[in-house]
Parts: sequence; structure tokens; C-alpha cells
Amino acid sequence: MVRAIGGYFELENRFESEYYPNLIRLNTGRNCLEYILRVRAYKKIYLPEYSCDALMEPILKLGLEYEKYPINMQLEQDKIIHPGKDEALLTINYFGLKGRYVNFLAKRFHNLIVDNSQAFFEVPLEGIDTFYSARKFFGVSDGAYLSIDSEPYMDFKQEVSWKRSEHLLRRLENGPNDGYPAFKRNEEYLCDQEIKLMSDLTYRILASIDYAAVKSRRNRNFQYLHLKLKGYNGLSINDADIDGPMVYPFYVENDDLRKELMLQEIYTASYWPSVIQNVESDKLEYKLAKYLIPLPVDQRYGLLDMDRICKLIIQLLKQ
Repeated sequence: MVRAIGGYFELENRFESEYYPNLIRLNTGRNCLEYILRVRAYKKIYLPEYSCDALMEPILKLGLEYEKYPINMQLEQDKIIHPGKDEALLTINYFGLKGRYVNFLAKRFHNLIVDNSQAFFEVPLEGIDTFYSARKFFGVSDGAYLSIDSEPYMDFKQEVSWKRSEHLLRRLENGPNDGYPAFKRNEEYLCDQEIKLMSDLTYRILASIDYAAVKSRRNRNFQYLHLKLKGYNGLSINDADIDGPMVYPFYVENDDLRKELMLQEIYTASYWPSVIQNVESDKLEYKLAKYLIPLPVDQRYGLLDMDRICKLIIQLLKQ
């Protein structure tokens, strides 16, 4: 296609470089997993009980055998697993805090798959199949990166995302409540999608981000929350290991805290509600899904925002 010159302007963006220019660009993290499973021809996969339903999409689609394993309070596997030659072990780098643990596993397992959907800034280890999800860290409607040492196994169509960016624009001008229905529609669209290449719009946005500034802001916000809240947090966290974390995971067995935060317009996700339906109530995974509150630390916010979160949480917990 000949490049057009002149005419009206497109959406302004500063085109520089992606964070992972040498990785495979796909449309979703779950499709990165499908790509890995197809290329490696695994027959079975082990994955944590505390995980997103989206991971099951490619597993069920390909008809693979699977087994879920428990984790402990350190967010590490609580069961010794020895995958066979045609089996894979999937580990999740929870909240971007388990990089050291991923390195430990990579030295011991030959068929390791690393889900870095919550750890965008953790670079892939050599020879370890790894995937990322961009929309968990940045204002894009889709997009994922895959690190795998194999040739592409087929040609893919390219995703088109301009018509699913309404929630991004609505939130920018009108706030989160106005854009939420459109956000939900986009999330529903991404379910059961075929593997596609990342859309050009997502690619251009991701190539315009100041990644050093994003990582620095996330680290600083995380460390501030940890300084103020570690005495209340049921999770043991080492903030010396962070490298652009997704959120600050705050665990406290309080049934009202998430709702009270929302009333003060502090919105937190739930990871993952389906776990509550699928495991017994005395299991750690159930408690994590019910009580863990992922506090935002991303690049949109500064220390004044973090201080507001801390003061509100401490006030609520002392009541």
C-alpha cells in the first residue's frame, strides 16, 4: 500500500520503540499460550489453581489433559511436579513479584511456560517460553507478546482494534464509570478469539510509551504502599525484587474493604472470581480470590494518590 501524504491528522502519538521489539506480537495472552501449546505439541499441562479462566480457553480448545496445583502464601507451588516429556508446567509471575522464583524454576524444569501477563517488565529467560499481556499495563484494547525459539507455524490475520477503543476514549474524557460498559464489551470480544497478529493501532500506541518512566513510577508507588501497609498485609512481600509491578497485592480478611474503597472511587479488580466457585472455602486459593485486593500503582498516579489509598485503608481497618 502506498503511504498517503497530507490530509487530516490521525490520533497523535510519538512513534519510537516497543519494549519488546524482537518478540512475536499477537492479539491476546491466552492466544500466546495456544501458540506455545500447538508448537510444542504438549499432551498435558500443569497450571496453578489460582489462575484466570482465560488460560483454560486454549487448553480446552485443543482438548489437552490438565491438572491444577495448589500454591502457598509465598505465591509459589505447594506441590512437587515432574512434567513428562510431552507435558508442560505453567507458572504465573504473580503481580510481577516472582521473578526470582521464575529463575529458580527455569533451572529445574525443561518444559516450563512462564505467564508474565502480570509482569510486563520481567524480560524473558533464554529458552523459556514466555508471554505477556499489554492491556493489563497500558491503555490499549488488546495486544500481547510471545517469546519462543521456534519459527512461526502459520500465517495469521491481523487484529483490528479501532472500533473497540471506545472505553479508552470515554475514560480519558468522562471517567471510569462512563467507559465501563464499553470496557466489558471489549473483554467479551477477546474471549474465544482465533490467534491474530497485534493490531496496528495497539502496536503504534505501545511504541510511543516512555517505558523507563512507567517502570520508575510503578516501583515508587509500590514501595510507598508497602512502607505504609506492610504491617497490615497478610502477604510477605520483598519490595527489593520489584521491577515495574502490576499492582500492590494487599491481603486482609475483611469482607467490606473492597466495597468501601469503591465508594471512595478507588477501584480494584478481583483475581479471580471463578476460583471461589471452583475450590473449597478452606483452601488458600479461595481466600486469595476473596480477600486479596490489588491496589493500583500504575503510571497514572503519584505519591499523593498512594497516600490517599493508605490513609483510607488504615482508617477503615482501625474502625
